[in-house]
Amino acid sequence: MENKLQDTTESVKNKRSSKEIKQDLAATGENFSRTVEQLGEHIEEKLDWRGYMRKSPFWAVGAAAGLGLLAAGMVRRRTTPMERLMATFNSSVRSGLAGIAGPGLIKITLLGIAARTAANWLNKAPEILAAGNDAGHQTEPDLDSGEQPPADRDG
Repeated sequence: MENKLQDTTESVKNKRSSKEIKQDLAATGENFSRTVEQLGEHIEEKLDWRGYMRKSPFWAVGAAAGLGLLAAGMVRRRTTPMERLMATFNSSVRSGLAGIAGPGLIKITLLGIAARTAANWLNKAPEILAAGNDAGHQTEPDLDSGEQPPADRDG
């Protein structure tokens, strides 16, 4: 561009005619428009995504997957403060139970239930025996003494 400017200033000094100057300007304009057109074609070629897809489809699929993950990260649901608090509480409770949970916990629970049932039965045993004797409950006859068992009334 600078060369053209120098040529123009030299032509003014050399007293060129206006017709020659116009021809030089027209040639320069045509040259400039060809250069801009070539530049546009080059940019269009570089931005043509279909050409890249044809040349290297695996790179294109990888780029699409990466953009998808990036977009998914942007629209990801955020946790509320209550959810964060509950998650912290949940993890602390689970870590506290980690040492005692498992088969040992089940055995201890069943043993506790059996012990409570046995204790309740033993506590109520004297009452049951006393109630049974008061209701006319007879003891079984001694078969060695020759006593006969009482006859069954229903039968």
